[in-house]
Amino acid sequence: MTAIANRYARVLAEVSFKLGRHEAVERDLEQFGQLLARHRELSAFYEDPAVSVARKKAATSQLLARLGFCKTAANFIHVLVERDRMGHFKEMLDAFRQGIRERLGIVEVGVTTSTEIGQALRDQLGRALEQLSGKRVQLRFRIDPQILGGVITRVGDTIYDGSVRQQLQQMKERLSAQG
Repeated sequence: MTAIANRYARVLAEVSFKLGRHEAVERDLEQFGQLLARHRELSAFYEDPAVSVARKKAATSQLLARLGFCKTAANFIHVLVERDRMGHFKEMLDAFRQGIRERLGIVEVGVTTSTEIGQALRDQLGRALEQLSGKRVQLRFRIDPQILGGVITRVGDTIYDGSVRQQLQQMKERLSAQG
């Protein structure tokens, strides 16, 4: 993540928390991010240096009025337009989410399994990871049949690889070292 994205997101997280509006801001920014992702021409409009800032601001005002965003989210988007930072929107949204989770004491955990797992197992895994991390966890599940079985979890920069593929690789390395 760029320093620019982190700086803008940190300030937005601080302001939205002080105002007690972090949930509304996150919801509105999520919606705007989805809009940019679905309508590539809108992203291209914001990133086109041939389009004047005044024109971008006017179009943004109309768009935000129609969407009914909260004032904090709308002001943030206007600042990005004025300072030609819309190309960093996705990074800023990710950094904002991370800042909010940190303030709430929540850690995001990526969980990769070979197949879909049931809710009971998801809950059990969540409880175990909360005990391990000492924080509330927000699980993000992903399926990757190539891991063959087991589970891979990512907590921040730490990866816990309990996959069958990893275990087979370790066994192969031990057998090769003995041979």
